[in-house]
Amino acid sequence: QTVLDYLQKVNRPYSANDISSQLHGLVSPAQAKKVLNALADDGKIQRKDNGKQQIFFAIQTSIDVPSVEEAEEEEDLIKERGEQVNKLKDENRTLASRLQALTSALTDDQIRERIAKLAYE
Repeated sequence: QTVLDYLQKVNRPYSANDISSQLHGLVSPAQAKKVLNALADDGKIQRKDNGKQQIFFAIQTSIDVPSVEEAEEEEDLIKERGEQVNKLKDENRTLASRLQALTSALTDDQIRERIAKLAYE
């Protein structure tokens, strides 16, 4: 079940070795291969043979596909967020330069010390 859940969650193809490493040794490569083949035989995932290697991936029909309207709304939201990011970056640059100017300027006490020092010279 862990292997099936992982494949559905990441929604990308993996070999048995990849699954074993992605699950951080929770299953050995041999166990992963057995489990993946069993899941493919049961029709819960798909398997593609590529020479000696087998690739396994989640069945795509279980994935919700957004409608055209939802996709357009998401695109608009992404564009809006991108504009907000750019605006905030500009504001950040302005504030950073202002901070730099303020921190490099002398304080009142430092000015008084310099005036006093120059007056005694």
